[in-house]
Amino acid sequence: MNNLDFHEEPFDEGTLCKLEMYRKYLRSWLPTFINHQYVDTIQIFDFFAGPGYDGENKPGSPVIASQEIRIALDGSKSRDGMKIKLFLNELDQNKYKTLQSNAAVIKKENPEIDVITENKEFSDLFFKSFSLMDRKGVANFLFLDQFGVSEITPRVFESMINLDRTDFIFFVSASIINRVKKHPDIVKYIPTISEEDWQRMTGNNVNRILSDAYQTCIPTDKSYYLSNFSIKKGANVYGLIFGSGHPAGIEKFLRVAWEMGGDANFDIDGDNIDENQPALFEVFDKPTKITEFEHELEAKVLNKEIRDNNQAYIFSLQRGVLASHARAALKNMCKAGKLPKQNFHLSYDAWRKSNAEPIIHNR
Repeated sequence: MNNLDFHEEPFDEGTLCKLEMYRKYLRSWLPTFINHQYVDTIQIFDFFAGPGYDGENKPGSPVIASQEIRIALDGSKSRDGMKIKLFLNELDQNKYKTLQSNAAVIKKENPEIDVITENKEFSDLFFKSFSLMDRKGVANFLFLDQFGVSEITPRVFESMINLDRTDFIFFVSASIINRVKKHPDIVKYIPTISEEDWQRMTGNNVNRILSDAYQTCIPTDKSYYLSNFSIKKGANVYGLIFGSGHPAGIEKFLRVAWEMGGDANFDIDGDNIDENQPALFEVFDKPTKITEFEHELEAKVLNKEIRDNNQAYIFSLQRGVLASHARAALKNMCKAGKLPKQNFHLSYDAWRKSNAEPIIHNR
């Protein structure tokens, strides 16, 4: 199936997984800014929107966004002056005509939403819209469901991470990167990947490696958070990259990701964990990703590279796990006698407090 007939067929399981993550993240993200004292405009940019539904009338990203905006508005107190804008772009002419019709319905059902439809090349529209995204008092969510790998160039990526109050999700056909390793027609669109990473790349881990490569594009003095999620569609893997400049943003995404499997919708590490039949020993029911994180956290705590609760919290976000995973790991260190008994307050609310709590070591 190519991109011309994609929406004429029923969405496959991989696409439904992707859309469910989009829905769940918007449900968490929207209420944050509807009553934010410094935000007067919420903008959702769907740059590869499609017509709005699949061939069986299941909602696509434009309709999902409108539904979640409606839920958020109904669940919050009305606020004078708050504007919500939904930008929907579709390049294919036939799909665009259908999108326009569906956008009119969205507007009729949700008069609070300013719905803008466009029929432009992504790059042209992205940089044309940049001044809107970069305006004071705006919160943005960017949904970039590209076909292939060519649209999210280093220039686009750099522009996105420099926007305030802006979270994004973009997709890449990760399997292509693995299938044609180091081909010049591919590598020109993605960050530099080391020779060692090219050598260890497989169809399963390619998106993790790509996410790490994007991390190297972020200046070392800039606080920014990336995470990734791999979606298997048949024999291929589709890669999701999430970005946020704020701990609250990455934590919201990680909560969604761990609801749906951690960092993949398949057994990415070959753990063979069956939730319905737990193993005799707890260690065998623990995903490889968490086990590796626990070992790394323990080493950094014992070496005093991580000295307090806030550093442990941020480290967990950077490693793509939840604060609860870090808290459990620290408690296990206490049980094993590697740390004295103590309480660990690891959360966004604790991080916001001015005074970090030191991790106490054995004398």
